[in-house]
Amino acid sequence: MFKRITELFKSKKTESKSSTTSFADLPAWLDTEEQTCVSLRSEQFIDSREVIEKARQDILQLLGEFGKEDSTPEPMHPKVEQVNRHNLPQFKHKVEDALDVEFSDDDETYYQQVAELINCCFKAYRGPGRYLHHLYADEVKVFRQLMDQIGKELNLLTEAIKNSRIRLASIEAVREGIKQVQDAEDELAEVNTIRKEMDEKRSERLKRKDDLSRDRDTHASSHEYREYADAMAAFEDEKRRTLELFETLDALVRTALPIWRRALRIVQDEKRKGEEKHLDSLIQMAVLQQYADPEFVHLVKSTSEEIFKSIANDSIPLKNSFEKSLFVNADSYMDQMTGSVVLWRNGEEKCQHDRDILSSHTAAEKYSSFEIAILDLEREIKHIDEESGKLEGRVHHLEREKEKAASIINDEMKELSGGEIIIEGISGEGA
Repeated sequence: MFKRITELFKSKKTESKSSTTSFADLPAWLDTEEQTCVSLRSEQFIDSREVIEKARQDILQLLGEFGKEDSTPEPMHPKVEQVNRHNLPQFKHKVEDALDVEFSDDDETYYQQVAELINCCFKAYRGPGRYLHHLYADEVKVFRQLMDQIGKELNLLTEAIKNSRIRLASIEAVREGIKQVQDAEDELAEVNTIRKEMDEKRSERLKRKDDLSRDRDTHASSHEYREYADAMAAFEDEKRRTLELFETLDALVRTALPIWRRALRIVQDEKRKGEEKHLDSLIQMAVLQQYADPEFVHLVKSTSEEIFKSIANDSIPLKNSFEKSLFVNADSYMDQMTGSVVLWRNGEEKCQHDRDILSSHTAAEKYSSFEIAILDLEREIKHIDEESGKLEGRVHHLEREKEKAASIINDEMKELSGGEIIIEGISGEGA
């Protein structure tokens, strides 16, 4: 029978001719191939089913021959009696249980059932039936022959099952490959649709950005905006002058701070709380640069008399030319300090006034609206580019997955068809 099975597979290969099939028709080809494989396997099982069924019936009939009156001589030895009374019934019961099976029409299930039948019968023989060959040599010999017959048929079925499993596994692998290719193509189609939409969106954003840039540049060359630009330039000059005034004031304060701290230590030693409070507040405001606070000028004036008393009696020596230049006398000191504060405050107020006017200038608002809109579009374009990059990476991944699946399909189809079927409409090596 094995020779006949081999010839069936060989004849199938011999009859196949080189042909071409499209990727779209491949599922139908696989369905036909699967049906052919299963039919061929079932055909190979027919003879074995008949042989195994006959052997099963023969074994059932044989079991009735065990233990007949004329099967053993009289009188029975006690051990023979024990075997007949205990082991033989157990053996027959186990074998009958193993043979009491309703065989399935499914080849795979049938194969497992036969394998289990053989296993259970031999367990019964090696268990309670291990002494029976001494008493029932002929019956045991026939039993073993029938079991060997079933075993030989199972070996033939094993080869058929093995070949069909290999072929069906290849068919399933091709189907899985087809699914992977189709899934990849479906997702690629979705990704390409999204990419097209994103490209259109990007083009639209770029056009709007270019239009806004032109409108902004046109506005920037208008008379209204030139007036605003001139005012802005004047404002920047005023800001620089105000900054210079602040730096001059700050330099005077840094020169005065050591003198103020020495004066504070003197009044602290003399425990004059009122003067101590004023000097301490003045120093704190100077450190924090709170020159715009009117209290700062007031404290400069209120502490001036105490400071110059200490300078006059040499309690506070002037150590460098900057201190000597600032603390010439009380009037000069007050003029320099308050004058610097007033000039800086006036500059700050003018800058703030000009800033308020310029910030609400229609030309500035219009120009700013262009800039904001352009910046928003640039952010959108950047986001689109980032998402497009992710989609591009996804496309490369899907293409690789598709190629891997196509390669598996081609390899498995070579095995299934002996390399005689060419698949059209699929990418991958060997397509």
